[in-house]
Amino acid sequence: MEPVQLKTRSHALAAAAALLGCLLMGCSAGLPSNASSDAPTSSSARPPTIPPDGITLAALGYLNGPVQDFSLPRTAAITAKVDQPNNVAAVVSSPTPAEMRSYLLRALPAAGFEITADRAETNTMTFAGHGWSGSFTGDDRGSAVLLRPR
Repeated sequence: MEPVQLKTRSHALAAAAALLGCLLMGCSAGLPSNASSDAPTSSSARPPTIPPDGITLAALGYLNGPVQDFSLPRTAAITAKVDQPNNVAAVVSSPTPAEMRSYLLRALPAAGFEITADRAETNTMTFAGHGWSGSFTGDDRGSAVLLRPR
């Protein structure tokens, strides 16, 4: 009998799915029971500013969430995604979590989001804006961003 070796892509997909699952479980714990399942629409006095090195969720094919207001780096390699009215997520294999965090620190305020917590040592961040709350987390397997209606 020989041990079975899984392909690297299978490992990456499994890691991405596990990371997304952990993120979804952790972030849903604080959602109030009377939360609306209708996705809020974005209404801003000024149009969001997306950095030149960014790409909106709309351009990435998302239909739900703050699709014109939230962006990821153009170099983002999305390995798993959720696109539902009450839950929008992206699991990203690159750029690195530190690079993703750096991009979000720059891009979120320019797009009208407020960063509510940022922990560089754990590559985690929470933010809110345009009727949505969000979180970012990253480790050596990749990064994930989760957005939920407020």
